[in-house]
Amino acid sequence: MPDVRALIDRIAHALGDQATPERVEHIARAVLQAERTGAPAPAPTSSAASASGPAPGDTRFVVTAYGRDTPGVLAALTSELAAHGANVLDVSQKVLQGYFTVVLFADLPADGPSLATVRDRLQARGEPLGARVLAQHEELFQAMHRP
Repeated sequence: MPDVRALIDRIAHALGDQATPERVEHIARAVLQAERTGAPAPAPTSSAASASGPAPGDTRFVVTAYGRDTPGVLAALTSELAAHGANVLDVSQKVLQGYFTVVLFADLPADGPSLATVRDRLQARGEPLGARVLAQHEELFQAMHRP
């Protein structure tokens, strides 16, 4: 069981000015539920975006993938995202001694598929290539990975 106070502090810090008791509680419950069940955490409600971010109602998310370097992993992931109408905002890929990592930020339109649907499809596309693929709502990712 994580230190709940430390988790709440990390979430509040990650959200900054947008931290409200309701948002912090929602993200903390999602993190704790995911930890208890081992299932992917539900995506928190998206907030209105900045001028440089996705449109209000879009779901901004982070995809991480890793495994043995195999040709076509990035192409498979991005083509799957495109098939669901996702817009890739940023991507980083690194290959080191036969292993790769990919981190990309994307958003789904408000009228598009759910993040859970896209997550399942990405995992299905990555599996035959030996890639472990994770997809999380951006707010949850940031709350979990900020110091």
